[in-house]
Amino acid sequence: MKGILFLSVLALSATMLVNLAPGAVEKITIRTLAKGAFSGVAEAKQEVIKTQAAWDKFLAAHHANTKAAPQLPAVDFSKDMVIAATMGRKNSGGYSIEITGVETNANRLRVSVRRTSPAPGAIVIAALTAPFHFVAVPKSELKPEFVDAPAADKAK
Repeated sequence: MKGILFLSVLALSATMLVNLAPGAVEKITIRTLAKGAFSGVAEAKQEVIKTQAAWDKFLAAHHANTKAAPQLPAVDFSKDMVIAATMGRKNSGGYSIEITGVETNANRLRVSVRRTSPAPGAIVIAALTAPFHFVAVPKSELKPEFVDAPAADKAK
């Protein structure tokens, strides 16, 4: 019986050490607030927004070309923050941007972003577009690091 207890404590201790290790990665749940092809934000941006005032200012730019701005889900900035990725103005359709994952890695908040472009010769809408994706995640003080989505994410 003492042997089983000892092994249980040893296994629990090992699990705790792995989770506290500097290289430990924790995936963060993301909640999409809005995603589309037509933003008023004309330049490529990757931002972490932590206050309602900053979010309101960002949304004003996002909705600049919209007569009736759609209502987005509410964000409780006491618990959550917004990560926004915009691709900037494009001369046609066929472009998209997506935040595919968020995780903590050492002392960083790692944000994976996938950008897609139309294939050469693809038939796309002949209109100006500005792809965007906004997600809510639990508030964090970690410094954000935006990276290209890993190859495994691109295959999805």
